[in-house]
Amino acid sequence: MSLSREQSLAIIVGITLYRLVMLHFDQTDLFVDEAQYWHWSQNLDFGYYSKPPMIAWVIHLGTLIGGSSDIFWIRVASPLLHMATALILIPATARLTGSREAAHWVGASYATLPAVALSSVFMSTDTVLFPFLALTLLAYSHLIERKSFGFAVLMGFAVGCGTLSKYAMLYFVGTATLSAIFVPRARLAIRDAVIAAVTALIVIAPNIWWNATHGAATLKHTSENANWDGLKLNIGKALEFFASQFAVVGPVLFAAMILVFVRLLQRRASVTERHLFLLSWPIVLAIVFQALMSRAYANWAATAYAAGIMLAVVHLLAHSPRALKASLIINGAASLVFAVLTVFPQQILLPNGKPVLARYLGRAHLSREIAATAASAGMTVIVAENRDILADLFHTLRDDGVTILARTQGGSPRNYYEQTFPLTAALADQRVLYVTSREPACPDSDVALVADLSPLEGYLAGRPLMAYAVQGRCLLP
Repeated sequence: MSLSREQSLAIIVGITLYRLVMLHFDQTDLFVDEAQYWHWSQNLDFGYYSKPPMIAWVIHLGTLIGGSSDIFWIRVASPLLHMATALILIPATARLTGSREAAHWVGASYATLPAVALSSVFMSTDTVLFPFLALTLLAYSHLIERKSFGFAVLMGFAVGCGTLSKYAMLYFVGTATLSAIFVPRARLAIRDAVIAAVTALIVIAPNIWWNATHGAATLKHTSENANWDGLKLNIGKALEFFASQFAVVGPVLFAAMILVFVRLLQRRASVTERHLFLLSWPIVLAIVFQALMSRAYANWAATAYAAGIMLAVVHLLAHSPRALKASLIINGAASLVFAVLTVFPQQILLPNGKPVLARYLGRAHLSREIAATAASAGMTVIVAENRDILADLFHTLRDDGVTILARTQGGSPRNYYEQTFPLTAALADQRVLYVTSREPACPDSDVALVADLSPLEGYLAGRPLMAYAVQGRCLLP
């Protein structure tokens, strides 16, 4: 089963144009993380509470080009970045595998991955990371063949920019090191490795400086996400994460990766398979271990699949070309469906009657209800403690002239809004609208219920949510 260069490019460009068109008709709201990234993009810096800065810079560029902070311009870079990744993976694959045919299949396969389909209609740090990961692999593929000052600088630059996108980029350093140990042909010249490392450090330096001057906020958040608390064996969580990878890259491709794992254990894997195995599987296994110790989200091993797709494609081309075609059809169909879901999010329901994309619905509507409640009560300060609510309030009410603040509990801030927009004693004597799920206890202050905002639809459907008029001092820690 062959796939020409022209066919591969047609699939990549075609699916990208389809995603852009469907994004124009998208009816979902910004997810909490997207709204937060947008807010960062309006306040450019070298780092933020929970993530490095690249995603904010990318969104800033998109909204600057569009002259708008509408959802389309916040998300428009996502399908374009995935297209760039697919295109870069083609030459990277050709060099790492020695097969142009495999390269064409990898480009098309990446563009239609279920995880890529999902992240092409929303904006995430993985989306921003992947072009730099692909560029790293391309430079790396040249450097393992011969010394090159230019490609060493390029690899360092790509690793640095990838790290500014998401710290998971640093997995590449570990997998490349393992490859150098166990696959002689995968070794870089020491000079090139030093050049790449120095270049990467120069690129990352502003974020290192930002963390040093902000209490290592991003690093702390990243380590807290690991949530290790003693030796645990959450076998169920580990199995759940492992099973989720069939949905992340598609059932055929992940099954092929497993088959290569078996071949490696049986010592039947080729040199190319061993190399690509070391560039991918250690990441998956590391996150399986993380899930065993605590928890792991399905996308946490995403960086494994740039090389992982190459591994699967090489195996399928050699042993089951028809399965490779089936994979492209299955994943391609899923890619088409994901975009349709965003255009008809209210109409496409689960068996229980809940919208499939419920967590992307009702956010902007709730923010407008809160704004209307504040206006009717004659208040211009809105206070909340729910990060989801705060994130959308800042985006939806960006032109409304209201002040939005986060109620803190004292101690270290628990999110970006507590860190940057906390309610302080300066508003102790001012009446504010407090949005919460439970009535505040204010012994020295009057508390007046202004409105019941409990949503009937959307991401908070069925949960109690009230708006109270209180003195600012009531909400201070």
